Amino acid sequence: MEKVLAGNPLSLSMAGLAVLIRRGLEWPGRLSIYAGAAAIILMVAITVGDVVLRNGFSLVIPGSLEITGLMTILVTLCAVGVVEVERNHIQVDLVLRALPEAIRRPTIAGGLMLTLMIVAVTATRVIHQALYQHSNGIVTGVLELPQWPFFLAAALFLIFMAIALLANLAEALAEVFELENARALAVLALWVLLTAGVTFLCFNPDSLQTWLSRDVLGLLSITLCFALIFLGVHVAAAMAVAAVMGVSLLITPAASLTSLGTTAISVVSDQTWSVVPLFTWMGLIVVASGFAGELYKAAYRWIGHAPGGLASASTVACAGLSSIVGDTLSGVYSMGSIALPQMRAYGYDMKLATASVACAATIGVMIPPSIAFIIYGMITEVSIGKLFMAGILPGALFAIILIGLITLRATLNPALAPRGEKSSWAERFEASKSTWPIILLMLLVLGGIYAGLTTPNEAAGLGVFGALTIALVMRRLTLQTLWQSITQTLRLTAGIILIFMFAMIFSRFIAISGLTQQLADLVIGMQLGKYQIIIAILLFYMVIGMFMNALPALVLTVPLFYPIAMSAGFDPVWFGVLVVIMVELGVVTPPIGVNVFAISALAKDVPMYDIFKGILPFWIAYLILIGLIVVFPGIALFLPSLM
Repeated sequence: MEKVLAGNPLSLSMAGLAVLIRRGLEWPGRLSIYAGAAAIILMVAITVGDVVLRNGFSLVIPGSLEITGLMTILVTLCAVGVVEVERNHIQVDLVLRALPEAIRRPTIAGGLMLTLMIVAVTATRVIHQALYQHSNGIVTGVLELPQWPFFLAAALFLIFMAIALLANLAEALAEVFELENARALAVLALWVLLTAGVTFLCFNPDSLQTWLSRDVLGLLSITLCFALIFLGVHVAAAMAVAAVMGVSLLITPAASLTSLGTTAISVVSDQTWSVVPLFTWMGLIVVASGFAGELYKAAYRWIGHAPGGLASASTVACAGLSSIVGDTLSGVYSMGSIALPQMRAYGYDMKLATASVACAATIGVMIPPSIAFIIYGMITEVSIGKLFMAGILPGALFAIILIGLITLRATLNPALAPRGEKSSWAERFEASKSTWPIILLMLLVLGGIYAGLTTPNEAAGLGVFGALTIALVMRRLTLQTLWQSITQTLRLTAGIILIFMFAMIFSRFIAISGLTQQLADLVIGMQLGKYQIIIAILLFYMVIGMFMNALPALVLTVPLFYPIAMSAGFDPVWFGVLVVIMVELGVVTPPIGVNVFAISALAKDVPMYDIFKGILPFWIAYLILIGLIVVFPGIALFLPSLM
């Protein structure tokens, strides 16, 4: 901020406003996190209590689902403002980074203007829903709890985010004015006009409806969405802006605003979404407790002496960790911090070392619990339990393929990955004993789902309780690390739920526009074979993965391609496995490659170019896996068929 303060008076004023707002948000931010923390603890307690009473004593906690749904509102939205203050909401800034300063800075400010507009409008619509609930005395069905206070809390969290956006906007404007550049001011003016124009069309669509067809209006809104995303606008806001404008153009502004409020509330109050924060919390507890390190040590004792053994050990450990952690970045950070120093000490080629960890971490989206499978299941209404089971064999197979590829390369060129020391059988069994927490948690989570004793939400609650109990009994968790795991869970959940909340609005717009059906009819009319259709879809995902992270790619494309896949006769669970693998391929694909950015932060002396270069041979593993699943669908469908 010092550089900004040295600027002109207008820049100084904007910078001062940003600082003032940020200071004012400190206490509300803490209170919102405290509220979310209390809610997630209560959520775990109710979930575990209900499972134990139902299965052990044939009793239930009255209204447990109602309470969980209300707590989900607090858990999923409490940190949206905090995440905005920290500027951690998901964006695709590939194009943004390539722009000159005179265009980049006002583009950032313009994107914040649009985001501020849509978040403020959403907050007002949620307030409207809360007032409607209050005035009509609407309560829950079993416990007759009033819902409006929780809806009002959701609105307050969104208002918090809007104020945080205002602070970031003021700071961005300060940077624009600091340039004292006519071109920068012109670009800023264009963004002001765009924001005003989009807002005007959302409330006054007649000017376009009179001379553009329904199809063109739908395509216009989708094009706007992708354009905003690639210009660095928050992914969630870009989808919301496009959806609100699209529904206004295709139906009426009233329908658009009503959909905005009702959809936002229906998403965050759906107790099914409790699975995201609970599985995330379980994974963070496991990582914070050091169980990941024990897993790597055990794998190293067994196969560290083989060609490329240390890299293979990290792959095995990532596969095991994936049975607890539902995202890839946790695998990158935990395994990277443990395995990379070991591989460096043994003289590994660091291109191979970093690439092997970055690719092995992607197993996390295949082996349950997987956040990607949860999102796919929520969008398509496919059984999340079956999706979880469907990912186990592909995940295990991918680990085997990666290990085989590493071993082959190390055998052909031993200098790439020298062998580690050979352990005795006693050392191997002793190291294996320390992996019991991972095995127990895996059985607790997956066993309950597979046996039909628990839903994914209940399994997640049991997993959190089990991880906490084991970590506390083993004295692996302090109050500080426990609190950090809770706050990090709330932050990660907020980023995910905001995207999905607006993605559902975007999906409704897509359905209203009729574009998916037209696209499906077009594909069917081309009389393509089933394999030609799936190859075309996979190629599209390969291309979009080069420019977009996994989560945005998933929520944007599934509503488009799922109807096509179903029209072609594909199994929805099998298609989900392929889609999740393909979007995850993007996290190791240049130029976005978030796993590469993460591993680069751990190995600062390894150029990012070298990491991407090291990943290229591992693409063979992805192609083999995808090919096997396409040719042999039973790899994905065998376990779900047994449920």
